[in-house]
Amino acid sequence: MDNYKTIIEIGSFSIKTIIYSELNKDFSIIGTGKTRSRGYTGEEIDNFDDFIESIKNSIVQAEKQANYIIKDAYILITNQSVQIKKTQKDLRLDGSIVEKNDLRKISKIKIDKNENYHYNFYTSHYKIDDKLITDNPIGLNCEKLSLVSLVSMIDIKQVNLFNNIFQKLQIKILNYLDSTTSYYFYLKNKSKTKRNVVLIDYGFKNINIIVIKNKVLHFQKKIPQGSK
Repeated sequence: MDNYKTIIEIGSFSIKTIIYSELNKDFSIIGTGKTRSRGYTGEEIDNFDDFIESIKNSIVQAEKQANYIIKDAYILITNQSVQIKKTQKDLRLDGSIVEKNDLRKISKIKIDKNENYHYNFYTSHYKIDDKLITDNPIGLNCEKLSLVSLVSMIDIKQVNLFNNIFQKLQIKILNYLDSTTSYYFYLKNKSKTKRNVVLIDYGFKNINIIVIKNKVLHFQKKIPQGSK
């Protein structure tokens, strides 16, 4: 059971819990739970006790199926508190050959962050002199190396709120994720996937669109209209 992991998805319509095993890159679902979200609009909590009870019921369903007690989990958020954007970091090399150390340097370059958000970065691709796109720039000569990433920004108010809730449920939060960039990361890291993919994530109040062209991030947009 040491290889068991948990994802809890908090949505404005439902709360889903998935317990899965990961062994030698082989994934198996061990237990699932799903309840209707009560006391939560997707942005605000109308009834704190009802909301916690909804989360707890979803968790208990999955635990019973898996015969396992959840101690930690990844929290998947699907509401309006999430912002997604594309960012680029640049490193001047002045004609030098790209080495592994250069990749470490560019990954450590800090970007300006808004303290009101929790950040996750997902590497899309590298660019050589704003012309050549590649997943592996090592060994190439360039004046400028660029790292393009998809950035997920989650409202820190939501993070603090869920910190309190899951502390009460005695579950350690490993990280906060959002559904759109998680799906993107999954597609990008699949060994067999199409070169061109349009990802449309329908939410209760929003639609997120990501376009992957030639296996790299090409376009992303958020539309303030959902299935509500």
